[in-house]
Amino acid sequence: MAVQRVPESVYRLFFVAGEASGDTHGANLITALKAMLPGVECTGLGGQQMAAAGMALRHDLAGEAIMGFAEVVRKIRPIRRLFMETLSWLEANRPDCVVLIDYPGFNIRLAKELKARGIPVIFYISPQIWAWKKKRIHTIAACGEKMLVIFPFEEALYRAIGMDCRYVGHPLLDHIGRFTHPARKPDRMTIGLLPGSRTQEIRRILPAMMDTARGIRKAFPEARFCIPCVDAGRAAQIEKMAGDFPLEIQVGGMYDILAQARFCMVTSGTATLETALFGVPMAIAYRTSLATYLLARTLVKLQHIGIVNILAERSIVPEFIQQDLRAERMLPTALELIRDTPARAAMIAALGEVREKLGSGGASRAAAEEIRTFLEGRCD
Repeated sequence: MAVQRVPESVYRLFFVAGEASGDTHGANLITALKAMLPGVECTGLGGQQMAAAGMALRHDLAGEAIMGFAEVVRKIRPIRRLFMETLSWLEANRPDCVVLIDYPGFNIRLAKELKARGIPVIFYISPQIWAWKKKRIHTIAACGEKMLVIFPFEEALYRAIGMDCRYVGHPLLDHIGRFTHPARKPDRMTIGLLPGSRTQEIRRILPAMMDTARGIRKAFPEARFCIPCVDAGRAAQIEKMAGDFPLEIQVGGMYDILAQARFCMVTSGTATLETALFGVPMAIAYRTSLATYLLARTLVKLQHIGIVNILAERSIVPEFIQQDLRAERMLPTALELIRDTPARAAMIAALGEVREKLGSGGASRAAAEEIRTFLEGRCD
């Protein structure tokens, strides 16, 4: 049934993003929506970027993001409490639409509850249903009004089961496109270490990166080693772990580092795609708890974990996972990719092909347009 609305009223939207990347994409989407619908009211769970874009932040869910099955179990009580508080708020305030940004463990459950209460849901950025728990696609289709996807191959998956879906492009293209690249400094060799944004990622992955960095420093004494982090708390954690190693730690500034980097070690996730879009040769690193890893092996049916390799449909970036994530394995690859070798040239060319697959940009604007059309259609 169409919602009756007086012309001067404004739309009220609620957003949920539970990771740093979702916070970035949510912020860009909110900015695009406010440009199209100046009176739109945005509230939700997310992070500081979404708050800065004009969303009333009810809880900094992205700032405390956790990863892995075992880690979620340990946090189940506060997550459950937040879930119930959010659901109660949504029942009492009933926004025109709820926009759920990836974060499937929380968001799919929330969508099912909202469906039962007649509150419409739009998914922005699909969970990786093509990697694991493929049957979730039917649950998503049953409780969502629309799916907005950021990878070209995802659209056909949803349309095949009858869900209203549109490929809007990848929002990173716009986000990176607004970045002003500083001039590269040929006299400085910059090596980037990107161990992730979560405390437990850093704890598990940074030591192997640091050991590899020490080996690189022996081969290239002139190299500088830079690491971005999301906040002062992570910076303090990294500084303690680095000890006396000359690691340049920056709060923010990831793109400044990528614009200068000769090579990066990158934790699997959105950062691998960001590094690829800057055309920087890299190695992908990943380590989680043993319980999480063993469970993932039974669920994930992909040959690669890095989205860059998945998009390329072949292995273009080496992946060092679990026990393979150690300096004696990573260092030879790192040195080969730092030097002017055929392997380095081949990777740079392949990263360019991945960028071409993602189109020309405009994802946030296209997603905002889809949401606006949906809202206006409900009010006709």
